[in-house]
Amino acid sequence: MAKPKISYEDLPIADKIATKKRKIAKLFRELPAEKKQFADSLIEQFAVSTVTLERLVDEINNGDLIEDFVQGTQKLRRENPALKSYNATVKSFTALSKSLLDLLPEKTQKQAGEELMNFATKPPGAGRK
Repeated sequence: MAKPKISYEDLPIADKIATKKRKIAKLFRELPAEKKQFADSLIEQFAVSTVTLERLVDEINNGDLIEDFVQGTQKLRRENPALKSYNATVKSFTALSKSLLDLLPEKTQKQAGEELMNFATKPPGAGRK
């Protein structure tokens, strides 16, 4: 009997990362061996960054951008810590994207760039409810 298919949103984090990694790796399967080893490490980090961004977006969208914070007797307002993490992760994600694209021949960079962005902006199951 076949296992019921689990939606992307319901996968454990490690499985989401593995799913992203497999899909991204397909874009780089034809790289020469000397570039492939370097690309594999970048692909792993890209997949982790992508899933982290998804989690941070959920955290930001489900909370307030500015939150009340109590420290001792002081009541303060501060930026949501997830927003700071999101901004740092976006910078890392952008640098990883550029590094990955630079490994590809020029003629395939544009197509791969579009596909990489689709991995980040349109996760499997997005838009379905």
